[in-house]
Amino acid sequence: MKPIKPIPLLLASLLVTAPFAAQAQFGNLLQQLQKMQVPNQGGGQMPSVGGGGGGKGGGLKPSDQWCSEQAGVLARMKIDTGVIGSEFKVAELEALQDDFQKALKRTNISKTFPNARFFQASFETVKVRAIYDNFLAFPEPESLAALIQLSRGNDQQERSDALMALVFLHLQAPELSVSKDRWRELYQKAIATEHFTALVFRARMNSYGEFGPKNLNQATGDLVSAGNLKSKYRSNDGGPPKEFDKQNYEVIHTATAKDLFYNEPNMPYRQQWQGPAQNGMQIEQAQQAYARQLPNTRVGKMYAEANKINQESIEIGNNMIRKTQGGNQLAGQIESLKSLRESAPGEKPVFEDVSPEVQAMQIKMFAKVGTVDEEQKKMLVQAQEKRLVAQGIIAQSYSEIFSIMMSTAMSGDMSKMLAPLPALTQANNALIQSCIISTKWEQAMRAKDIPKVEAKKAETAVADLSKKYAD
Repeated sequence: MKPIKPIPLLLASLLVTAPFAAQAQFGNLLQQLQKMQVPNQGGGQMPSVGGGGGGKGGGLKPSDQWCSEQAGVLARMKIDTGVIGSEFKVAELEALQDDFQKALKRTNISKTFPNARFFQASFETVKVRAIYDNFLAFPEPESLAALIQLSRGNDQQERSDALMALVFLHLQAPELSVSKDRWRELYQKAIATEHFTALVFRARMNSYGEFGPKNLNQATGDLVSAGNLKSKYRSNDGGPPKEFDKQNYEVIHTATAKDLFYNEPNMPYRQQWQGPAQNGMQIEQAQQAYARQLPNTRVGKMYAEANKINQESIEIGNNMIRKTQGGNQLAGQIESLKSLRESAPGEKPVFEDVSPEVQAMQIKMFAKVGTVDEEQKKMLVQAQEKRLVAQGIIAQSYSEIFSIMMSTAMSGDMSKMLAPLPALTQANNALIQSCIISTKWEQAMRAKDIPKVEAKKAETAVADLSKKYAD
């Protein structure tokens, strides 16, 4: 292997050096930040909830738009859930959600593959990233079937992306896989094409030696090749540019290079990796410091309020279910699940999610309930209003974290700029969960002839809470 010379594109992935160079090299993130919608302006890709009450773009409207865009990826596809059985052993589709929610709790699976969430925002296409995020946040048959269909489609980028998404799901849930080597079969198809996620995953396999012999030359070579792809896709040999997802911040690339440098004294061309690796370590330390401080900030306090409101909506749902036939027993099952969930070992995330397992169980139970009386209808409306308030707060928290990143982007201090990134990812997951859950409840209520909940009340509550908290 020839010596790796200046590695400019590797440095791009690892966020280094002076402000202007960093801006050019890490333009993907900067472009996304610059497109970030600020409160009281028109629509945008990222959610933003205005804090000024009834202003244009304030309240819940932007989070509703964001939810529609997220769900719209699946809405535009013709989905056949019959394909699931060709990849995963799921006795019935109704059990799929429970099976995967249990499997997705596994963390620290291996150095090569920590868990499926580690690889979020590491794909080339927006479509696969959105569907993968949807599935991890709230696993449903339609999302899984969509990934399987895309893995067999004609679009090369989407196919390779979806193949890698399935690789990660097979590794996360081997007990559900149709065979123990299915992940490897899919991976071989993905690596046969030039693809960012597949290359970085091969670098990880060769870095740690858990799935075969360790090969540090191959690992570093793959990292350089993966780092080249974004600019290569822009030029595409004079053809139309290929897609590279704006939310792919190349975090898995950074983490792999940093681990190699700090843990492998025989890493090839070690000196040339020193600066990028040290920058990666500084970013990691900045992210840990930000996470420790976040609960004391405006955003952290707002999110704690959202979590409290979500828990109140769950309790209202429990009380409503208790009023149905056999409801005490069903509510007891929910409380047991909630208690088990809260006592689960492991470090608590900066942003708690919105209890998708509990909400999913409630929705299933509600579907089995016959007619509901007026009191129960009022309780359902009240719970949905609270969900929409929490959704608006989460959207605003997400937007404000993005604003923090934007405000530091031009300084050239990449550690400071990327410090909020893990919190942004967790808030993103919570917002997806909130979108899906509020939509599911709306559908369940509509099936019982309960009118759609108006967002105005929740919109006002979000604006009031936004004024309440300050750093």
